[in-house]
Amino acid sequence: MADKITFRCPSCGTLNRAPADKAGMTGICGQCGANVQVPMTAWPVEVTDSSFDKRVRMAPGPVLVEFWSPSCGHCIRMEGAVNELARDLAGRITVAKMDISSNRNTPSKFDITGTPAFLLFKDGVEKTRVMGAVPKEELARQILAFI
Repeated sequence: MADKITFRCPSCGTLNRAPADKAGMTGICGQCGANVQVPMTAWPVEVTDSSFDKRVRMAPGPVLVEFWSPSCGHCIRMEGAVNELARDLAGRITVAKMDISSNRNTPSKFDITGTPAFLLFKDGVEKTRVMGAVPKEELARQILAFI
């Protein structure tokens, strides 16, 4: 999972880089000075107890968080679908992942008792949750109703 997003300036075509937590914000092209919007990332970003509020609750735009565990077989099977969803919805939504075995506080705050658990946040507020392994199309259908 990358800490930086690489994207082209629509005015001059120069490649620019920005920190992943600036996704969805406006920046300035390093070459021509044009205002450019940093695209939402096309890969899930890792969030932790310490970065959750900044990357999810205060993020511009909707954020889908998968609470997962490396020892969860359903979580491992969902990885490809979650990556595809992040790519398919890039620019519309940020997809984030939180490993509950390394981060105990945030899952507890949201009463996460099983994995995988998907929570959609918009403007810092939880809008919906999907529990368990579901087909990618079903997950997309349930979250798209709220963005």
